[in-house]
Amino acid sequence: MAVDWPDDLAERFGRRILARTYRPGRLRAVTLGQDPPRAAHIDPYLPRAVMRFTGKRGWKLVAVVDDLPAAQALMYPDRGKEDKAPLEPW
Repeated sequence: MAVDWPDDLAERFGRRILARTYRPGRLRAVTLGQDPPRAAHIDPYLPRAVMRFTGKRGWKLVAVVDDLPAAQALMYPDRGKEDKAPLEPW
């Protein structure tokens, strides 16, 4: 069953989704291969192009890396490095 949203509401939420998805500075890793880009888990060992969204000018190449773990390390440098807080005594 399709929902008929008022035009102004659909337009406002469409802009909101675009603003959240395509914010300047966002990084993404695109698979470099003979097939079109696919989900990251499909071919984790193919080379990746890491790209940054620049706003109105589109995507800009940042680096080309060997595989998905290298792309994730470049895109999320602080992941897994946070200090481990001691466990509570109870």
